[in-house]
Amino acid sequence: MIRSLQSTVDYLRRAFGFAGDDFAVLKGELVRNSGAALLRRKRAKVAGFAILFGLVSSAIELPLPAEDLYRAMRAEVRSRPAPQDVAMIAIDDKTLNAFERAMPSRADDSRLIDTLIASGVERVAFDRAHADPESPKADALFAQTLARHKGKVWLGFSPRHEFGSQAIEEIAPRPAFREQAQLAAMNGIGAPFGFSVALPTSVNLNGTKHPSLSAVLGEYNGPDRRYRPDYAFNPDSIPTYSYIDVLNGNVPSLALDGKRVIIGESFYESADYYLMPMRDGRVPGAYFHIMGAHTLKRGVPVDLMWYPALLVAGLAIMAQVLANSKSSRALVVSAGGLLTVPLVLDEFGVNIDVMSALLAMLAAGIGFRRIARKYYSHDVDAMSTSALSSDQVSAGRDVYALKIASLAEMSEEWTARELGEFVGTLIAYIKGPGEAGDVAFDRDVLVWLAPRMDTASLERHADGLALMLKTAISHDWQSASSAPALGIDTNYELPLGQRIKKAMQAAEEAASRGARFIINDPAYLEARNQRVGLLRVLEKGLRDRNIGVAYQPKVDLLTGRIVGAETLIRWQPDGKEWVNPQELVLAAEAGDRINELTLVVMEAALVDGKKAIALDPDFKLAVNMSAKSLSDTHLMFDIMTMLGRHAFPPGNLTLELTETAKLEDERIAPQIAALNQRGISLSIDDFGTGQSNLEYIEKLPSSELKIDKRFVQNMATSEESRAVVRATIEIAHALGKVVVAEGVEDQAVAATLRAMGCDHAQGYLFARAITMPELLSMMGGGRIVVNG
Repeated sequence: MIRSLQSTVDYLRRAFGFAGDDFAVLKGELVRNSGAALLRRKRAKVAGFAILFGLVSSAIELPLPAEDLYRAMRAEVRSRPAPQDVAMIAIDDKTLNAFERAMPSRADDSRLIDTLIASGVERVAFDRAHADPESPKADALFAQTLARHKGKVWLGFSPRHEFGSQAIEEIAPRPAFREQAQLAAMNGIGAPFGFSVALPTSVNLNGTKHPSLSAVLGEYNGPDRRYRPDYAFNPDSIPTYSYIDVLNGNVPSLALDGKRVIIGESFYESADYYLMPMRDGRVPGAYFHIMGAHTLKRGVPVDLMWYPALLVAGLAIMAQVLANSKSSRALVVSAGGLLTVPLVLDEFGVNIDVMSALLAMLAAGIGFRRIARKYYSHDVDAMSTSALSSDQVSAGRDVYALKIASLAEMSEEWTARELGEFVGTLIAYIKGPGEAGDVAFDRDVLVWLAPRMDTASLERHADGLALMLKTAISHDWQSASSAPALGIDTNYELPLGQRIKKAMQAAEEAASRGARFIINDPAYLEARNQRVGLLRVLEKGLRDRNIGVAYQPKVDLLTGRIVGAETLIRWQPDGKEWVNPQELVLAAEAGDRINELTLVVMEAALVDGKKAIALDPDFKLAVNMSAKSLSDTHLMFDIMTMLGRHAFPPGNLTLELTETAKLEDERIAPQIAALNQRGISLSIDDFGTGQSNLEYIEKLPSSELKIDKRFVQNMATSEESRAVVRATIEIAHALGKVVVAEGVEDQAVAATLRAMGCDHAQGYLFARAITMPELLSMMGGGRIVVNG
């Protein structure tokens, strides 16, 4: 339903010409002083604070614990078994119980190295420094073992570093061991609360660069980096063997062959345990070096830090600043993206920090929400009138108010979202390509400001806008109570706040009187008196049944001869000024006299039409009628009675129906069937405007289709119009309908239509609206008709 309304108003906008640069003269002034500009300024302040807050929180790493925790959560989602090429030899409680001492001796380490190398281990790394002396004999034995397996054994070290005000001294292997073994850094940098750790790939010791344990185990030889090991590698899946079991030969050589191993502590009282989020208990430090080795093996992680996420957050916040909506969709979607994208990037070893960006968007969202509560309607996503009101005057703007009568009743079965979509569609249509600066909604009234127009232009604009809105809304609701009514205030010397109230009052009055619009200006009273006078003239004409009519011939494009005529109102009451037919019809509609007007015009046409039929028995007389009137059984009865009274052949009558109503009233189908049974033809008038869809010609059993003159008159300059006309002719012919082109004014267009296969045409090229004697004269001559 809402999409249908959107389609209708979009087409009506194009058809009625409400597009382009016609209203752009004061657009800059509208934008600068609009309610939207006010809201943007307030949002801009919120945005500036939120972005600054995000920058500061990023710089001081305020959300780092939350960032690490979320990183660990993503790793848990991506959890996978660790590769089996790196193993841990654990100095566990079983080992210490077997030795009955605090740690294995140098002799034990020497035997272990020999066993591991003999089993095919490629690299042996100790997560211990061997810094303290043991005994000359034990130290010599260990040095000999290292020399025997030179190039395959790495001993751990930790350089001197400062942790806050605390200095931690260097821990390194004894000089004799350093001569025979390579060194590997054991240190890492823990984050607050221990939720993450960063490892280096290399560390300088006394001017010499040495790899880290993770770089040794991962066989990394690239540039220096600091990185976070990927916690997705499940530490429970890392191959782990007890020190004592390996020493005693209880671990098969095949289990160790080709592996790289790290020897580290895992006994209960060891200090080398660290927190790993999303894991029960603590994890031995050696496991972090193994996870780091697998991370480096996959590729050095790239840390983009907080810059991309904060950039996205800034763009989302600025988009929200510029949006004329209370919805925070841009922030919500961006936040969802920031929470999702890192999960994908993690798979490629790319890290981005998002928590500062989320904090910035949260701060912005809170501020935007407070603005929305104050300046937006509670019912729909539209500004309230408080956003437009001010104590300032604005001589360059007209104030509009649009009341949708009985909106509450119409929307009883709607959800809040459907009501919002309906109002949002109307707002989007009203704003268009630049007419209105912004639109507010209050209960059942829309209010907006638009560039000032002169009186004549304003009346034409208001009338066309109201008519288009009525057509669009009646597309889905065939009820007079749903008709829109416009109130426009042009008291430029008053403050905007007062003018908004006056425009809303004018809209209320227009709705109560059934008028399409009321302009609240000094000329309003005079205009109202004129309308009242026209209605009186109409009522007198209806009583006297003397509404003047004229006829515009329909010409066969192949033969050039008249085959019918359309009845038009051409009335000069009491010999005075000619009455504008459109204003007369509007007055009849406002006074609920449209059916009476239809019958009076038809009776005059039937009397005249019999004369044309006498000359040409196939002559078709067309009379305009609203499609909504088909549901009026009394009107249909009166038409049938009138045909009988004047002995007019029903087969020579065509009712031209406008496309402004849906044909879903259950009372319409029987009326159409009755008309068809009596041989009365139906014609779809102004096809391509109003409710312009193929469903209409499919549901309405018409014999004729009239192409609206807007398309016909644009054929000479618009390929699109030619395509529409050609397609319409083909569709109508496929459905067995006669095609009539309206508004033909030159021979070139007539020739093009003839080449397309169009059947009939009418327009100034053939004749203007003429009297019946003039029409009979043209028909009696039997000549090919061309005007002038």
